[in-house]
Amino acid sequence: MKLRLLLSGALVCGLMAGTALAAPAKIRPQAVIDADTIRLGDLVEGLDQRGEIALFGAPAPGGRGTIRVDRILEAARELGIEDIDPAPFRAVTVIRPGKAVARAEMQELVTRALAPAGGPVLIEVTLDDTVTARTVDLRRAGTIRVAQIQRDPRSGRFEARLTSADESESWLVTGSVAEFREIAVPVADLERGDAVQAKDLTLVRRPAAQVPSDIIANGAELVGLVPRRALRAGEPIRNADMAKPLLVEKNQIVTVTYSVKGLSLSMRGRALAGGAKGDTIRVQNPQSKRTIEGIVTGSQQVTITTPPPHIPHVAEAKSPAASPAQR
Repeated sequence: MKLRLLLSGALVCGLMAGTALAAPAKIRPQAVIDADTIRLGDLVEGLDQRGEIALFGAPAPGGRGTIRVDRILEAARELGIEDIDPAPFRAVTVIRPGKAVARAEMQELVTRALAPAGGPVLIEVTLDDTVTARTVDLRRAGTIRVAQIQRDPRSGRFEARLTSADESESWLVTGSVAEFREIAVPVADLERGDAVQAKDLTLVRRPAAQVPSDIIANGAELVGLVPRRALRAGEPIRNADMAKPLLVEKNQIVTVTYSVKGLSLSMRGRALAGGAKGDTIRVQNPQSKRTIEGIVTGSQQVTITTPPPHIPHVAEAKSPAASPAQR
């Protein structure tokens, strides 16, 4: 890449008053540039303040070019600088370092800008094919950021403006964004009434628009529950599909326990309804036919927290202190 001369006639006239250098200056074989222009001092070492004069346009960031030695010497003579040693090479190589901004980096920046704060929704950003990697000025680039972004929720299209830290460079990035949710689904078919275990579930990613609002997405919330109906592998699980496991069946004989101030009474009774852990059910004394309410606390276990309306007879109740297991 050949670089164009910037020196103007007016500038030459203003600088012709200079004299020859005290010691011969030398042309550099290579110049590393970090600006939009190339100064004479970038190409020739040993100059005075006239080395600050911009002579040529610099390559684009990340690019390189060459300047013929005879052009450099001609430009110097126009400035009244004569004592420059002739170089043993024909051209000077000019390099302008740059920072490459890859498509993947742009995609990550847009993803972070569009991602909702918390919540179950995940997003996937796809850049248009017209978006290509870009090289920016290494000295001024700093941290690339998203300065502005617009999104059409109906079409899924977005337009983002990326900029360098000092805003000296900016460009548009376009593409599309899709929303997803990660949900727990059965690995294989589940039968009605079989308690769900962690190994029965796997996480899958589904388009958010296709995920019902009443599903149980968190696998930890499903473990221990039982399906009310058969569930197919890969099927989203709705709240209505699951139930707590029944620890007490209707008409089942259960142990009813009442504890207060160190005294514990237990009796046998018939459950008038089924119940899961924490459910309140009614239990009937088979002999007196009286009913009481209690809370299901375990398998075939019901606990009452208020005194029963009738204290059972000795034949019906027994204290743990007198039970064979504690003697």
